Amino acid sequence: LNLICWQGVNKFIQLADDSDEVPNLQGKSYGAFKLSAEEWKKLELMHNVLQYLQQTWQNMAGSSTSAINSGLNNIRKWYHKIDKTDVYFVCLALDPNYKVAYAKGKWEPHDFGEGMRSLQKVFDKY
Repeated sequence: LNLICWQGVNKFIQLADDSDEVPNLQGKSYGAFKLSAEEWKKLELMHNVLQYLQQTWQNMAGSSTSAINSGLNNIRKWYHKIDKTDVYFVCLALDPNYKVAYAKGKWEPHDFGEGMRSLQKVFDKY
């Protein structure tokens, strides 16, 4: 993280609370998120460590591609098992954290349509 980023974020924090163009936070001010010089140093260290780990994992992935692909295939297999039941979509639609909007935005249109038909079928039943 460079000095320009640090200065830009701090400048935003200083100006955001007084700006009509920046949405207000509920119960907090943007100033509450200002980082000290020491916190910026720690953030930069964490950034460097994460970059190192990412590079290391990418290097390791190159040598163990078949194991990773096998794991991904297993995940896909179990993921597609939910296509055979109405329960997943119904639970997703009734969960106040997700509701139907999540599936509509993230799922393929065909899958979303199938889910909505499943939801309607369950509600028609009761």
